[in-house]
Amino acid sequence: MSKTVCLNNSPGFSLIELMMSLVILTFGLLAIGQLLYTVASASSLARSKSVAAVVAKNKIESLADLYSRDPLAADLGPGNHGPLQTQVVNPIDGTILNQYDIGWTVANVEDPRPGKVVGARLVRVTISPIQSGGAGNSRPAFNKILSIASILSPKTS
Repeated sequence: MSKTVCLNNSPGFSLIELMMSLVILTFGLLAIGQLLYTVASASSLARSKSVAAVVAKNKIESLADLYSRDPLAADLGPGNHGPLQTQVVNPIDGTILNQYDIGWTVANVEDPRPGKVVGARLVRVTISPIQSGGAGNSRPAFNKILSIASILSPKTS
């Protein structure tokens, strides 16, 4: 007796099934790649914004300290001040993480009551990311310009 082998009923994949699975796999890998890029850029933006916020907070605190010592200091006069360049350095290996221009605007706070003088100042600190040569570094997915405002007023006793 001889056995007859039928090729039409054999288990396996056809060429079309294989090609379709490769197309689906390719689109899945491309989607994952795009997701990884989005996560990396969001992480970089969050780090840049948080570091810029710390730099702005430090500048406002230093201006508040200056105001408590000398309210008539040149850095607290009405108008625009700066820019001062600063850089944030990695404490572990000394590499530069970010570089910023710090500028601040000071304005007198007006009292709405006639004849009253408040003596307070509105200070708005703006942090702008820069490149190593000092040129602007505005890459929307990776960093942003940050502005924080505070009112400095004399202490009342």
